[in-house]
Amino acid sequence: MQEQVMVTDALNSINSGLKSLADMIAQTDNQELRQTLQKFRNEGETCQFELYTIAKSKNYYQPSQKATQDEIMNVKNFVNSQGGQSGMSGQSGMTGQGHGSMR
Repeated sequence: MQEQVMVTDALNSINSGLKSLADMIAQTDNQELRQTLQKFRNEGETCQFELYTIAKSKNYYQPSQKATQDEIMNVKNFVNSQGGQSGMSGQSGMTGQGHGSMR
Protein backbone atom coordinates (compact mmCIF):
# COMPACT_ATOMS: atom_id res chain seq x y z
CA MET A 1 0.00 0.00 0.00
CA GLN A 2 1.26 3.47 -0.79
CA GLU A 3 1.86 5.83 2.08
CA GLN A 4 -0.68 8.33 0.76
CA VAL A 5 -3.41 5.68 0.62
CA MET A 6 -2.59 4.51 4.15
CA VAL A 7 -2.70 8.07 5.50
CA THR A 8 -6.00 8.76 3.75
CA ASP A 9 -7.50 5.51 5.05
CA ALA A 10 -6.31 6.30 8.58
CA LEU A 11 -7.82 9.81 8.44
CA ASN A 12 -11.13 8.42 7.17
CA SER A 13 -11.15 5.81 9.92
CA ILE A 14 -10.38 8.35 12.64
CA ASN A 15 -13.06 10.72 11.32
CA SER A 16 -15.61 7.92 11.34
CA GLY A 17 -14.65 6.99 14.89
CA LEU A 18 -14.96 10.61 16.02
CA LYS A 19 -18.49 10.78 14.61
CA SER A 20 -19.41 7.58 16.43
CA LEU A 21 -17.98 8.90 19.69
CA ALA A 22 -19.96 12.14 19.31
CA ASP A 23 -23.14 10.12 18.83
CA MET A 24 -22.41 8.00 21.90
CA ILE A 25 -21.60 11.05 24.04
CA ALA A 26 -24.89 12.68 23.07
CA GLN A 27 -26.86 9.57 24.01
CA THR A 28 -25.41 8.58 27.36
CA ASP A 29 -26.83 9.39 30.77
CA ASN A 30 -23.94 7.89 32.70
CA GLN A 31 -21.58 10.73 33.64
CA GLU A 32 -18.53 8.47 34.08
CA LEU A 33 -19.06 6.87 30.68
CA ARG A 34 -19.66 10.30 29.15
CA GLN A 35 -16.36 11.61 30.53
CA THR A 36 -14.49 8.54 29.29
CA LEU A 37 -15.98 8.90 25.81
CA GLN A 38 -15.13 12.61 25.79
CA LYS A 39 -11.53 11.73 26.73
CA PHE A 40 -11.38 9.24 23.84
CA ARG A 41 -12.85 11.86 21.49
CA ASN A 42 -10.32 14.50 22.58
CA GLU A 43 -7.43 12.07 22.07
CA GLY A 44 -8.83 11.08 18.68
CA GLU A 45 -9.13 14.71 17.62
CA THR A 46 -5.51 15.31 18.59
CA CYS A 47 -4.38 12.27 16.60
CA GLN A 48 -6.55 13.28 13.63
CA PHE A 49 -5.07 16.79 13.58
CA GLU A 50 -1.51 15.47 13.77
CA LEU A 51 -2.14 13.07 10.90
CA TYR A 52 -3.93 15.82 8.92
CA THR A 53 -0.89 18.08 9.41
CA ILE A 54 1.42 15.36 8.10
CA ALA A 55 -0.86 14.69 5.12
CA LYS A 56 -1.04 18.38 4.30
CA SER A 57 2.74 18.84 4.57
CA LYS A 58 3.30 15.93 2.13
CA ASN A 59 0.66 17.30 -0.25
CA TYR A 60 -1.54 14.24 0.31
CA TYR A 61 -4.39 16.56 1.20
CA GLN A 62 -5.32 19.96 -0.13
CA PRO A 63 -7.76 21.88 2.08
CA SER A 64 -10.56 23.72 0.36
CA GLN A 65 -10.18 27.41 -0.32
CA LYS A 66 -10.94 29.76 2.52
CA ALA A 67 -14.33 31.41 2.43
CA THR A 68 -14.49 35.03 1.35
CA GLN A 69 -15.84 37.68 3.71
CA ASP A 70 -18.99 37.85 1.55
CA GLU A 71 -19.54 34.09 1.90
CA ILE A 72 -19.02 34.29 5.66
CA MET A 73 -21.49 37.17 5.94
CA ASN A 74 -24.06 35.29 3.83
CA VAL A 75 -23.88 32.29 6.17
CA LYS A 76 -24.06 34.51 9.28
CA ASN A 77 -27.07 36.33 7.87
CA PHE A 78 -28.77 33.05 7.00
CA VAL A 79 -28.20 31.62 10.47
CA ASN A 80 -29.39 34.83 12.13
CA SER A 81 -32.50 34.94 9.91
CA GLN A 82 -33.48 31.47 11.13
CA GLY A 83 -34.30 33.00 14.51
CA GLY A 84 -32.87 30.17 16.58
CA GLN A 85 -34.67 27.40 14.70
CA SER A 86 -32.65 24.27 15.29
CA GLY A 87 -34.64 22.00 13.04
CA MET A 88 -35.75 19.92 16.01
CA SER A 89 -38.81 21.97 16.98
CA GLY A 90 -37.71 22.26 20.58
CA GLN A 91 -37.33 18.50 21.02
CA SER A 92 -34.16 16.90 22.28
CA GLY A 93 -34.20 14.33 19.50
CA MET A 94 -34.27 11.46 21.97
CA THR A 95 -37.43 9.42 22.32
CA GLY A 96 -36.45 7.42 25.36
CA GLN A 97 -37.53 4.24 23.61
CA GLY A 98 -34.24 2.44 23.49
CA HIS A 99 -32.77 3.11 20.06
CA GLY A 100 -29.37 2.03 21.33
CA SER A 101 -29.03 4.71 23.99
CA MET A 102 -26.47 3.91 26.67
CA ARG A 103 -27.96 4.39 30.09
